[in-house]
Amino acid sequence: MLSFFRKHRKYFFVVLVLATLSFVAGGAYLYVSGPFKTGQDVAIKVGSTKISTQEYLNTYNQLYSFYSNLLAQMKGGNVTEQDIKNLHLKQKTADLLIDKILLLKEAKREGIDVTKADIEKSIEKNPVFAENGKFSKDKYLLVLRENHLKPAEFETSIKNDLYIEKLKDSMAKKINITDEMAKKYFIDNFSNINLSYIDFNTNAYEKKVSYDDKDLKEYYNKNKQEFMEPAMVNIKYAIIDATYLAPKEKPTEQEVKSFYDTHQQNFQMPELYELAHILIKPNGNSKQDLEQAKNQAEEIYKQLTPQNFEQLAKKYSDDKYSKSKGGVLGWLYQSQFKQDSSFAKVAFSLKKGEISKPFETQMGYEIVYLMNTKPAQTVSFAEAKPYITQILQVQKAQDNLFRESKKIALMIKNPQDFDKVCKQEGLNVQQTGLVAINSNALPQNILQKAYESTTNTLLGPEEIKINNTSAYLIYETVQKKEPYLPDFEKAKNKVAIAYAKYKAAQLAKENFNKAIAQKPYDLQKIATEYGLSIKNTGSFSKMNPDSNFACFNKPENIDFIFRQNKGFSGFCSANGDNYIYKITDKNADMNTYEQYKNQLKAQLKDEEVNKTLDSLLKTLKANTKIVINPQIVNESSNQ
Repeated sequence: MLSFFRKHRKYFFVVLVLATLSFVAGGAYLYVSGPFKTGQDVAIKVGSTKISTQEYLNTYNQLYSFYSNLLAQMKGGNVTEQDIKNLHLKQKTADLLIDKILLLKEAKREGIDVTKADIEKSIEKNPVFAENGKFSKDKYLLVLRENHLKPAEFETSIKNDLYIEKLKDSMAKKINITDEMAKKYFIDNFSNINLSYIDFNTNAYEKKVSYDDKDLKEYYNKNKQEFMEPAMVNIKYAIIDATYLAPKEKPTEQEVKSFYDTHQQNFQMPELYELAHILIKPNGNSKQDLEQAKNQAEEIYKQLTPQNFEQLAKKYSDDKYSKSKGGVLGWLYQSQFKQDSSFAKVAFSLKKGEISKPFETQMGYEIVYLMNTKPAQTVSFAEAKPYITQILQVQKAQDNLFRESKKIALMIKNPQDFDKVCKQEGLNVQQTGLVAINSNALPQNILQKAYESTTNTLLGPEEIKINNTSAYLIYETVQKKEPYLPDFEKAKNKVAIAYAKYKAAQLAKENFNKAIAQKPYDLQKIATEYGLSIKNTGSFSKMNPDSNFACFNKPENIDFIFRQNKGFSGFCSANGDNYIYKITDKNADMNTYEQYKNQLKAQLKDEEVNKTLDSLLKTLKANTKIVINPQIVNESSNQ
């Protein structure tokens, strides 16, 4: 066990710490730090119910933390201030809190009741509070304490969520989803479609545009703003961040030991299972395909022993990842899998050295071999100490960043000292070179301040975000360049390009409007008349539409087209492109429909409940006086 941990301890430690720190349960508001500052006592009034500024802040910071972390994962860590602003989190927070209060009141008006037993059951089935698969009161209290929550306030939030959950259940009972509704839903959402289309693309018309200097000069004079060269600035700067400061921080032995003692659950290494498997994938989704896969798996099972498992896995398994390794998946633990995972239910019920019978999973039919096990253990303080030290160093560095940045800034008495002081303090000095103040070379507020300041004047420390983490910038303006309008001759090439695109867009739109006025749509006739070509998408699904067909950038276009039948012709516009199209083929695997009919009906019912819920909220909002403090929710104020 310890040798395994030594090899993978960094991974386990990070995963376990993050799992604890990112805990969000049952809609309770966690008291996490965020960028939003407290203002007035009341943020929102919903009828007679008041939402305090603190409650608003707690919810806002929870959403901020969730979305910024999600964006960081999606974008590889490069999250900008504009990315966060584009989410409109202040309005989302207000909507969330208003909706919750309205639905809570509606549930109580409907006579819905939530008992103490309901609350206890909801908490006890939450896996966050489980130890060895069972609810632990000690774990429950520990997790709440670490998130600064009192049991009473947490249980109140669970109670409120249960009111809304029961209201939705009440709505669901009134909705009947028939087989025909499910069938239509399946065909409209899970078919494969082929399209033929004509793209009235601007680029296709640019070569048809003719012009002379008179045309270009006229366009230039009418659109001078388009050819303005922007203001530019060259900035010298140094960044003070946690990676710079952390090595200088020295957590005490007592601080490290205290962290270890108060985060014991993070150092509990789970029981590990060394597993191997053989996967037999069906050739298709029909019942016959599944039956063939099952029969093949059963024939292989008859031959299997622990001694020949590796050999037969290499020969028969359809899992490309593990096939060459004799089916070996490596060391796994139960919490890596969803509770309802069919693979986990079988794999973790085996005894050491036992081979399972073939069983069905989402991938096909599998046979699992439990090769070995390792018992759960607690990582010792000595082994955890280096990693705890690193965490505390980063925490201390974040706390001291501004103070350290201010100290370095005060050491720079004149412009000539900038490089000298930064070198002395181990900071890397960088320059942007001349960049437009509307570029993304540095945050917009930095570029703007640098442009507005006099040259060789120290600015900062200014807080910025790097990979969603705070850092500070000290900087000075080295050079500035005012915006200016180049004369026509110097801008002529740019003017010609802009004019050609402008006229081509006009021509494309004119021809498109003429074409769509001629019904029914004959693609071959239209292509010949307008000198364009017919393109084909090939087969695609709603979940994976053809990226070359720009109309699919709008979800409403995808929904509309997939609701139509084979032979349908229509038109659409998106991103400046205009299309006339025809559905040349549409087919759905009805065997798959029969297999998943019940799940589809459940999904369709959920969607209908959500529509009913949205409609109810619109009515409730229309009949309720809702007052939002503009200073709290204004998106243009500091985030």
